[in-house]
Amino acid sequence: MANQALTRLIAGCGYLGLPVAEQWLSSGCDVVALTRSPERADDLRRRGLTPVVTDLASGSGQPSLSAADVVLWAVGFDRTAGVAREDIWLRGLERLLNRLPSAPQRFLYVSSTSVYGQDDGQTVDESTPPDPKTEGGQCCVAAEQLLRQHCGQLFPETQVVILRMAGIYGPGRLLRRVSDLQTQKPLPVEPDQWLNLIHVHDAVRMVDLVSSAVAVPPVINVVNSGTVTRRQYYARLAELVSAPAPVFEVSTGSARQRGGNKRVVSQNRANLNVGFAYDDVLAGLEQAVSAG
Repeated sequence: MANQALTRLIAGCGYLGLPVAEQWLSSGCDVVALTRSPERADDLRRRGLTPVVTDLASGSGQPSLSAADVVLWAVGFDRTAGVAREDIWLRGLERLLNRLPSAPQRFLYVSSTSVYGQDDGQTVDESTPPDPKTEGGQCCVAAEQLLRQHCGQLFPETQVVILRMAGIYGPGRLLRRVSDLQTQKPLPVEPDQWLNLIHVHDAVRMVDLVSSAVAVPPVINVVNSGTVTRRQYYARLAELVSAPAPVFEVSTGSARQRGGNKRVVSQNRANLNVGFAYDDVLAGLEQAVSAG
């Protein structure tokens, strides 16, 4: 699929979706972005996108959508919005699918590595069956299934690609933890558990690649190869911001209750020939701090 003269539709123009949209614009694509905020629509329009104001969670606002070659679902969960996770991630996704006027060539769904519920430190990859223990992971698995089923019935020619993202970090995503380190507020995490991450720059690179590559696997774990422990991560962050060494407050809950302890890797990434700029998490952390 060539990039020129393609239309891309994005649901979720946030920390990941917006730079993807800007990348697609720079490639000559027409980019349509869904937003529930008229004010946000004005900002997206100024950036060169075509905004569509609609609330997928409630179903209010049902403007028609143009046909798109590629659809990207990158909708995060805002705990302050007063909307249940299922309303947006399941019912909102279903509303979008039902409003598509025709089958896209590819539907890219940003899921999460929280679908893997392992808690014993083992390594998991795309062949590992999902076994989520958290509400977010369970909702992601349900959404993946909904998407595959819907496209299988109505859009069998559409290729569904599930991008299971590790924790996305980068510039502007470190402020709260930096403040905690500087004030020596105890961090409520297990210091020696694995921390699976992906730099936002590399996450954008992966989304852009799979939108146009000729052959793409149906599931990809989007994660840095250089996995670190939380102790390594926060110790390096403390050094970079000239803060005291991190203080950890280990909770009494199990690793399972805290989201699991596993090292996530990707076997399918090797087939895509995508190079990450920050495959070393600690190098990516340094860039994120220096870029603000």
